[in-house]
Amino acid sequence: MKRHLALVSGASGVVGRRLAEHLAQQGMWRVLGIARRGQSLSAGIDMLHLDLTDAGAVHAAAERFNGATHIFHCARYTFAESTTEPIGPNLDMLRNLVAATESVSPSLQHVHLVHGSKYYGSDLGPYKTPAKESDPRVLLANWYYAQEDWLIEHAREKPWTWSASRPHGICDTELAIVRSMARVISVYATICKALGMPLFFPGSEANFRALYQCTDAAHLAQAIEWMATEPRCANEAFNVTNGDYIRWMNLWPQFARWFGMEPGPVRSVRLAQAMADKGPVWARIVETHGLLPTPFEQAAAWSYGDFIFNAGYDIMSDTTKLRRYGFGHAVDTEAMFLRLFEHFRRSRIIP
Repeated sequence: MKRHLALVSGASGVVGRRLAEHLAQQGMWRVLGIARRGQSLSAGIDMLHLDLTDAGAVHAAAERFNGATHIFHCARYTFAESTTEPIGPNLDMLRNLVAATESVSPSLQHVHLVHGSKYYGSDLGPYKTPAKESDPRVLLANWYYAQEDWLIEHAREKPWTWSASRPHGICDTELAIVRSMARVISVYATICKALGMPLFFPGSEANFRALYQCTDAAHLAQAIEWMATEPRCANEAFNVTNGDYIRWMNLWPQFARWFGMEPGPVRSVRLAQAMADKGPVWARIVETHGLLPTPFEQAAAWSYGDFIFNAGYDIMSDTTKLRRYGFGHAVDTEAMFLRLFEHFRRSRIIP
């Protein structure tokens, strides 16, 4: 059986890494991971360190793309000092990669874009929920729209098709990824327990009670492969989440029980500020329990926790289109979190 050649950009990130490793395990794919930096991935995945914003460098490396059948564009450009994701560089990365691949690979069949629920303005304030793929765009421009518009127009006369996934709240087992809500909760709970405190909810009261959704990265990888190989998904976008909705007020007592703590009420703090002086506490925990020597600044992304726990409105994507087209898999979000906590414990990230 002839195997597909997948180009996975952003292969050092949570989605790209999980997707590359998922594809490599399926037997029908050869995988070339592309990233500006990062460690090598598991066996069976070739890596190319490349800055996709540099058109000259991308075209100089194009011979590595010969024979590519699929592009899975998981890369995104962000400023280190900001959560802003600029339109120009993100569009350039996609255009450079597609153009270079087309120049050497007439076998290209499909291009997939990994986007998210910011497509619906989920980061801007209360919005229509559950959000559907057919909902109108918000007025504020973003790089999702720029990439999608360019790809739709560029693909009109091409023999290949495209698709897009729109996940939210992605969670994964990768220990090198600290921008993870499961990591934030795990390390936060560990520090609270060491200080003799109950497990207070650190966000807003409204967030504690609002509906929320998550996406297991392994589940997302499976859905992306399906979209890229299912003819019915050609030129379509799909919301991809675990398929259920949660309220932190329902999960928080379960989390407290797992950590051997008493659940506490809402005590709104900014984690980036409240945790700023907890480095010595973390160092004692690591030494006492023989944990991996993880520097405190690499233990959890507190600013990400502040982003997650302070939106005071429902975050909900409708996934009926995904199921209607034939993808029936789902993940229990509560079970996913407990599984991740256990993984961090076995990996000696937390005691």
